[in-house]
Amino acid sequence: MMSDCKTILVMNGASSSETAPNYIAIVQKRDSQYSVLAEEKTTLKGGSERFPTYFQSFIEQNILKPDQIDLIAVMVGPGSFTGLRASIAFALGMQVGLGCPAVGLRRGEVLFPFLSDHSTSQLIWHITQARRGRVFVETNQSSQVIAYNDDEILFPDEPFFITGEAVSSIEDTLPSHAQRLMDVNEADALMMAKIADQYNNTNYISNPICPLYVDAPEAKLPKKGLRKAPI
Repeated sequence: MMSDCKTILVMNGASSSETAPNYIAIVQKRDSQYSVLAEEKTTLKGGSERFPTYFQSFIEQNILKPDQIDLIAVMVGPGSFTGLRASIAFALGMQVGLGCPAVGLRRGEVLFPFLSDHSTSQLIWHITQARRGRVFVETNQSSQVIAYNDDEILFPDEPFFITGEAVSSIEDTLPSHAQRLMDVNEADALMMAKIADQYNNTNYISNPICPLYVDAPEAKLPKKGLRKAPI
């Protein structure tokens, strides 16, 4: 019997927090086992813009050849405006250039299956830092991502677990029936690879491969208006 061997390129450029670093990784699947062959993590500003450089280093270290990639998994949000654009653009370029499938994933979506095995509550929240004073909330009971002001979050009445990079910023407002999951705040490369492989094998499309912008970008028109286009 031939073994099921697959090489998966994983990219997460969604985070803008030091508690949840961005990363690019090469994950290999053999039969039902997944392992990380190479990984670069960064919390630097513009870190995901370095993903092409990190990928080139994987090639130079003879970790893989570009044509060995069978699948691309990329985080589509919610998260950093610039980080999402840079990482998704690179993923789409690799998809076209290599002719391999790509799968878009949400941050909570990848983490929830793992957390469900480690929690006693049916309801789990994943909370992500948005612009100052705002957070993004995902739950394992909906595919919708909701943005809240820190002091206007509508917490559920039932007991629930909560995790994510932004939990510490709203800690003072958490109700007594909220239980923090301290050990795991973000999905890692193996989690992303497994979910992406599962979706690809079943032809399931969870998200379009484009940035998931819950809030509109913070862009303002110049005080004197836009310049006229040259004739």
